[in-house]
Amino acid sequence: MKKIYLSAILALFILQYNNSQSANDTIPIQDLDEVVVSTPFKETVKNNVIKVSKLKLSDLSMINAQNFKFSLLKVPGLSIISTGPYISKPSIRGVYGNRVVTYANNMRLENQQWGDDHGLEIDAFGTESIEVIKGPLSVLYGSDAIGGVIYISPDSFISDGFEVELGSYYNSNYSGFTNNLGIKGGSGKFSYLIQGSLVDNGDFENADGVVEGTFFESTDIKAGLGFNSEKFTSDLRFSHSSIKVGVPHGDEHDEDDHDEHGDDDDHDDDHDDEHDDHEDEEESYQDLTNTMISLKNTILFERSQLEITIGYSDNNRKEFGHHDEEGHDDHDEDGDHDDDHDDDHDDDHDDDHEDHEGEAHIDMDLSTTTVDLKYLFPKNNRSEFIIGTNIVNQENTNLGEEELVPNATKNDLGIYGLSHIHGEVWDVMLGFRADFRKIKASGFNKNYSSLNATMGLRTDLGDSGLMRINFSRGFRAPNLSELFSEGIHHATGRYENGDKNLSNESNLQVDFSIMTFSEKSKFEFDLFYNKINDYIYVNPTDSYVDNYQVYKYIQEDASLFGGEISYKRETPLEWLSHETTIEFISGKTAERENLPLIAPITLNHSFGFDFNNSSLEIGALFKGKKQNIGQFETKTDSYLLVNVSGSHDLNLLNNNLTLGWSINNLFDKEYYDHLSRLKNFGIHEMGRNISVGLNYTF
Repeated sequence: MKKIYLSAILALFILQYNNSQSANDTIPIQDLDEVVVSTPFKETVKNNVIKVSKLKLSDLSMINAQNFKFSLLKVPGLSIISTGPYISKPSIRGVYGNRVVTYANNMRLENQQWGDDHGLEIDAFGTESIEVIKGPLSVLYGSDAIGGVIYISPDSFISDGFEVELGSYYNSNYSGFTNNLGIKGGSGKFSYLIQGSLVDNGDFENADGVVEGTFFESTDIKAGLGFNSEKFTSDLRFSHSSIKVGVPHGDEHDEDDHDEHGDDDDHDDDHDDEHDDHEDEEESYQDLTNTMISLKNTILFERSQLEITIGYSDNNRKEFGHHDEEGHDDHDEDGDHDDDHDDDHDDDHDDDHEDHEGEAHIDMDLSTTTVDLKYLFPKNNRSEFIIGTNIVNQENTNLGEEELVPNATKNDLGIYGLSHIHGEVWDVMLGFRADFRKIKASGFNKNYSSLNATMGLRTDLGDSGLMRINFSRGFRAPNLSELFSEGIHHATGRYENGDKNLSNESNLQVDFSIMTFSEKSKFEFDLFYNKINDYIYVNPTDSYVDNYQVYKYIQEDASLFGGEISYKRETPLEWLSHETTIEFISGKTAERENLPLIAPITLNHSFGFDFNNSSLEIGALFKGKKQNIGQFETKTDSYLLVNVSGSHDLNLLNNNLTLGWSINNLFDKEYYDHLSRLKNFGIHEMGRNISVGLNYTF
């Protein structure tokens, strides 16, 4: 059945593509004319030398726009590494964590991105668009941007009037409620907005039943104040989020073991005993707060402009549960202990547990101050040029009983220049950057530096096509976890051992892209090769500490290769359109070992039905079998998911009321996702989820 389905999609893809090439339409489809804000020259998606994928949340279904995970998965080449439905980390072409820089509220997001179990922690409400740059952009964004950039643009202001938006949503799988309120206004030169949301989601359910410890609760507030005059603009943004997210229990094992147990009664009894043991375990969850405030001022001169952005953020992370009781098991194996000592030991253990019950075993506070300066020189018909600097000061402070990473300070300074040269049918972009980073911790004081450059060419292919080729060099200094880890990381279930002698990662990526377009269609073909020198990754060893396997951070050269194909077309039936994307990635070390956390081949196809006041989308997601796996991974079977969503607009008191709905995993498929950490615990992904929602704007 899967082969028939894939063959049908491929045949339709080829047929429609051939038809589109015979058309005489030369008007670009609408999304190519969107202005890019993540690169400095304010070019459109079509004219930018660097390829940027731009996604407007208003173009998504009302239900899917609730969650950044669903939004980001619309971008070919971008995958999600997850721990349940709410802890999501973006991976761009197999590169993730600190190698992907995220911007939100006009400033860099800093929230301990090094952790596999540390998500984005950003609320989707109050967001206007998302831009994704696939590839190193260290020239603009400094250290860490060797994998790419995710630029999240907040809601824009309105210049005049008053607007209120109310939304309420329900999700059946986990009995989840989401409510949001947004207010915008403007008069004269001033504008303002405020937005708030509440989310209360229970544990999700899959084919095996309810998965305990997968709940999610959040409160989010965003506010903004804008000023706009002929010579000066100012944009003040504030956001504060408070999140409580569950972390499921589980023992790491190969999920294939489930099939070997069969249906014998002994296994059922053992499973019941294990379930009872889990009920006695302390609930594990993360308590997260994130506060961001930024002020972006733009001074407009006669032909040039100066941008000054100052930002401050504070991220507090508390982790509860899985309290470490190291050393107690060792006593049981010592034959010299008498009964009195055992009783005393038990009393001490009980007293110690009572003392720590309800306390966070990990409590980290990360404060970050950023200053970004950018000067755009006078523009002429042939070229434009900018220079800029980025300054970052960051302090990590431990407040809990355990330390995953030490108290440390980090200071960054980057200086860059970027030029854009225009030809008749071509554009060239050239850039350079110098970076300096200093990391200071107890007994450690080290400087890191790097010179980086980028060069890109974009050229027209007639009136209905274009080609891009980009060469970019980036770098990343090792993070605190890679340098200093020395202990049990309960969230990952392993003993992690850092290395203070790790050096910079550096990479060179080549991107090649072809796009053809018409009034009714768009076809894109992208290839990339990413060579990373001194790639840092965690590798299992044959040692154990307190029954936890030791994983050590090591460095080795690595390379990634892959590409994406996408095709979008409006059919001769005005109400029907379809879109297909295919993506593939291969990652190897210099020793030809497979890199971990590389997504399998992925095919996504959807049909859109748009009527006067109603819309319907039917989508199918296929992920192939993953057999080329890293050392500590297990193979993953292929799967096919079908999702359906729709909306209907009504006029209520001369204002717009939108009714939305969706059914994700329509056929309640039982499956593992290769990039999900729940797979290691033998926990299947979420089952069928029916969502309904209302959105009223007046």
